[in-house]
Amino acid sequence: MASGEAQRVVLDIDARALSSWDPERHAWVLGSGRREVFAGRSSRELPLRAKAVVKSR
Repeated sequence: MASGEAQRVVLDIDARALSSWDPERHAWVLGSGRREVFAGRSSRELPLRAKAVVKSR
């Protein structure tokens, strides 16, 4: 891939990784909506960014 070239990437992520604990429901609840995704070599170097939409099933 050439520098600056775009490529579509599809990731399957477990729903629990995007969920938070709801103490009233006593269950994990998937938060839906727009999210920003970062990728890179480490948490201090995240040059890749993209927007994603999380949909509940």
